[in-house]
Amino acid sequence: MRNWVKKMFKVELNRDNNYYWGLILLQLSILSLVAYLVLDAYEPLAFLITFLICGWGFVLLWKSDNDLRFQMAQLKIEELESKVNHSRLFLLPAHLLKKDKKNQ
Repeated sequence: MRNWVKKMFKVELNRDNNYYWGLILLQLSILSLVAYLVLDAYEPLAFLITFLICGWGFVLLWKSDNDLRFQMAQLKIEELESKVNHSRLFLLPAHLLKKDKKNQ
């Protein structure tokens, strides 16, 4: 489905599936609200179904966003860790480095 969307609309999809499913579910819930108001068919069961669809979409978007932020934080931590290890080589005297290597 992603390849079809990329070809059809020439859009770069770089997020996970939860993000796009969440967007679709939120749009469906908004469209159902409009349809209920236009058709004057708004009942408590319709409200419950719309609320559940909207909540499900919001949770999927939230999960996708948290996963992306966690992934970006992990990459930043790895980058900073490599910089610290690289700068540590310049700070330690050479005789301590040889000693550390023998112990390992």
